[in-house]
Order: sequence, then structure tokens, then C-alpha cells
Amino acid sequence: MRRFLCQWALYVAIERHPSQAARLRALEDQAADAATPAEAAKITAEIGRIFDVAAAEAGIPLGGAR
Repeated sequence: MRRFLCQWALYVAIERHPSQAARLRALEDQAADAATPAEAAKITAEIGRIFDVAAAEAGIPLGGAR
């Protein structure tokens, strides 16, 4: 149940900012078509930053969605 609540809180924190949510969706689409490991790593890093900001906003410690 805690894991679900943490995941839901992250989702809400991201969706509260439409431009950030749109950027996340665009990055997810790009990740599916990444041509090189370096490109995938760059995309993954930006996705991670979005989730880090959302976790901070939701009051979830990093790694807290376990």
C-alpha cells in the first residue's frame, strides 16, 4: 500500500505541472527510440530529475517508493 501511495503522490506532483508532465511524456517517447546508449542515458537523466523534483514536492525521500 505504501508503494502505491508513493507512486500516486509522484504522479500527482508531476501532473500538477502540465508543462513538466508533457516533457516527461515526450522524454518517454524519445527513450523508446533512443539510437545510442549515450542518448538513452541523457534522456534517463532528465527523467530522473523530473522524478526527483516531484518526490521533493510530494515529501517522499529519494528511494522512498519501495
